Amino acid sequence: MNYLEFDNYIELENNDSFDIKQTLECGQVFRYKVRDFGYTVYSSDQKADIYCQNGNTKIFTKDKKYFIKYFDFCTNYDRIKSSLSVYPYLKPAIEHGKGIRILRGDLLEIIIEFIISQNNNIPRIKTIIEKICESYGKNMGDYFAFPTLSSLKSIPLEFFKKIGCGYRDKYLFDTISCLSYEYLDNLKLMSTIDARNSLLKLKGVGKKVADCILLFGLHKTDVFPTDTWIVKAYCKYYNSNESDAKKISCKLESEFGELSGYAQQYLFYQMRENS
Repeated sequence: MNYLEFDNYIELENNDSFDIKQTLECGQVFRYKVRDFGYTVYSSDQKADIYCQNGNTKIFTKDKKYFIKYFDFCTNYDRIKSSLSVYPYLKPAIEHGKGIRILRGDLLEIIIEFIISQNNNIPRIKTIIEKICESYGKNMGDYFAFPTLSSLKSIPLEFFKKIGCGYRDKYLFDTISCLSYEYLDNLKLMSTIDARNSLLKLKGVGKKVADCILLFGLHKTDVFPTDTWIVKAYCKYYNSNESDAKKISCKLESEFGELSGYAQQYLFYQMRENS
């Protein structure tokens, strides 16, 4: 993707493969705010203000390198969309969500966020995450960073109960106690299968959550996170009555291979937006 770097911002030359609304609202990220000018995005201890006006997009941030990687600007999404367009039923989904990019989120943050996300709604997920950041993250001036692992380990179980995590409170507490930076670094070196098996050992992590972590935290694009929206899409386009999410996920991963994650995002966004 073509972009220009200036002192404190990035300017996109071609917006056809980047739509900030589609990218942020397709279920892969929760730390963002809608603004009059566009959006503010938070990741780890970083912040970016995305101005979208008259077809022009500018990303203002103190760390341009971080957000060039975060928004995956070095990947050719036109080529990905072209490859996926050989599937006739995917063409409308790709056209509908043509500006989606798969974010390269912070692994620790993604693990915590997707444990919180299970059987939850987005406003509530965002509120819980914001409370965690405000209470245990570093004060960056006009926002709070996502807590470091050492800060997360200092959080008592009662806090997770108090902020409304529900049954996920013990999952969070137990998983955080098991995490280490060595574990996170090792995950990054593993194959998709090995990383998934390792994640499945964490409390509160089933296949769908594990696959979300693989896709959004490790950029393993050969996974196909499957929830009720994907089950509906599968039944619709494959003329099937299959309802087992794990079986559907395995079938779609086998079919799409390294493009699985991209196909999933286009289908998920289309199904949810058109519901």
